[in-house]
Amino acid sequence: MQLVTRLLIRLLAVGTVMMVIALVVTILSARNDIDHEAAASEKVGELLSILADFQTEAALSEQVLKIDALNQSETLRHFHIALLDASGKRLTQSPKQTDTSTPDWIKNLLVRDAKLATTSLPIIRSNGDRITVMLEPNPYSESTEAISSALLFLGLFAALGMALIVAIWVSVKLAFKPLVDILAGITRIESGDYKLQIASSSTRELNQIAQALNHLAAVLTEQIAKQRELLHRLQDVQEEERRKLAHELHDEFGQLLTALQVDASYVLKQSANQPELLACAQAMYDNSSSILSQLRNLLAQLRPYGLQGDEEHDIALEQALRDLVRQRQSRGDTALTCHLNVNLGSAVVPQRLAVAVYRIAQEALTNVMRHANAKQVDIQVSVDADSQQLCLRVADDGVGLQEQSAVDLQPNTSRGLGLVGMRERILANQGSLQFITTQPHGLIVEAIFPLALAEAEAKHD
Repeated sequence: MQLVTRLLIRLLAVGTVMMVIALVVTILSARNDIDHEAAASEKVGELLSILADFQTEAALSEQVLKIDALNQSETLRHFHIALLDASGKRLTQSPKQTDTSTPDWIKNLLVRDAKLATTSLPIIRSNGDRITVMLEPNPYSESTEAISSALLFLGLFAALGMALIVAIWVSVKLAFKPLVDILAGITRIESGDYKLQIASSSTRELNQIAQALNHLAAVLTEQIAKQRELLHRLQDVQEEERRKLAHELHDEFGQLLTALQVDASYVLKQSANQPELLACAQAMYDNSSSILSQLRNLLAQLRPYGLQGDEEHDIALEQALRDLVRQRQSRGDTALTCHLNVNLGSAVVPQRLAVAVYRIAQEALTNVMRHANAKQVDIQVSVDADSQQLCLRVADDGVGLQEQSAVDLQPNTSRGLGLVGMRERILANQGSLQFITTQPHGLIVEAIFPLALAEAEAKHD
């Protein structure tokens, strides 16, 4: 059902109920007026009977009391009865103001210029006494009834108006209730959670939006899975190329440099008595040794020891990280102190995840040495057994991220932060990457990976 149709049906039902209520109130008010008119007619008949008794021998005092009782009953509508003797003296009580709650200006506004002339009826009793029956009009009683009716219908209108407002509010709230789930679904999609489906709605338009968002989430899930698989393959290809390059360098250049170093050593021995030749041979030997040392460092970067897949994974990752720290400190600034703490417990880190953790730590440490001007860097790798998450944390006391937010994941790559490779490995392993600026200075690079998902992908591969 369409949203407009649903709202119209609900409002029509509410309007019908209100019309029924208004009709019932109107009927009850009309019945009350009819009852009052019937009672007034009875009192008029009673008045005629009393007036007829004036010509009999009945005591005048009794007739006066009956007239006062009739006036005080307030059933004679819109007029008051007065008895006057021959001298004009009032025998009955004067009319009393019955409505004191209504302001006079309202009464005068309703009555306006109504003529309040009295009607006199002379009656001669059987004993010859002359009395006058005078009808005194009272239009204010009609104004009181009008005000009461107006207040009644005004209250009814206010009640129906409030009921209509409440009904519209409830109807709109119920009609748009599925929007809460839709907005929650949009928030989840924005945060990267595409698993939970949005429930269907009985409103056609909102149901179409929910289905479109569910389809979007499914498409995004599929595309991210394809992107993650592509990143896995790309990183596998990169590691394979590094492995091949390391083998080529080791087999070709390593052997040549070793042979060159052996030849230089032989020339050194043979030129002991030739100073000029001895200096040249010594230079050849030192240069070949230096090149061979740099080659070993390069081979360690290309294919770190322990990540070739032929050792236990947790031992492999720890050993590779220790070699990384040792190599960087041996050829870097000796003023930089690096601490490494690896606590994997009994967790099994899949090979692909171990490589990703190593490469991110390698890039973070390189950035610290090149850009941070830090005195100390702490590398911590730990596993939370409860949440089954692996956390890599690299903290330094350097200059931090200058002119950038701590949560900016796309800084200027010309500054050498190398976040593109980090983000690719984070995305491929379904992890999260966070940059935290510390006070008074320094930066923390924190990468968190779900171990369960990594193990599932490793088994799938």
